[in-house]
Amino acid sequence: MKKLLLLLFYSAIMTACSSDEDNGGMMQNLAVITTVELPESFEYNREYEIKINYKRPSTCDFFSGFDISKNTNIITVGVVTSYRTSNTTCESTGNLNTSTKLNFVADRDDFYIFKFWQGENAAGEVQFLTVEVPVTRPGM
Repeated sequence: MKKLLLLLFYSAIMTACSSDEDNGGMMQNLAVITTVELPESFEYNREYEIKINYKRPSTCDFFSGFDISKNTNIITVGVVTSYRTSNTTCESTGNLNTSTKLNFVADRDDFYIFKFWQGENAAGEVQFLTVEVPVTRPGM
């Protein structure tokens, strides 16, 4: 069910962003995640809010969602921002730091490995902030 909702959300974003630039089209970026606030452990079947701090690519970028992929217990997270292509007053300097929250339910009873997208290094290799969080059973 979650995968279907994510797919529908992603499809809606991609459709909305396919208009041409002359009509104030939308473009998307992945924002560099700077830090995250995660608990030391999750309790099985409990919901958590994960605070994600990120840097907007420009003053015109606004939060538009997450790019999330899950492979067993490895969850890769990217913050997606959007901006109008018709806006010409954007700046890529100054205080571009902001945050958002990701709701997460620990539906496994072992551990998760989170990989938060942090951009590319000088060699063009993708960099991640990687955090492993164990899951405990209630009352343990």
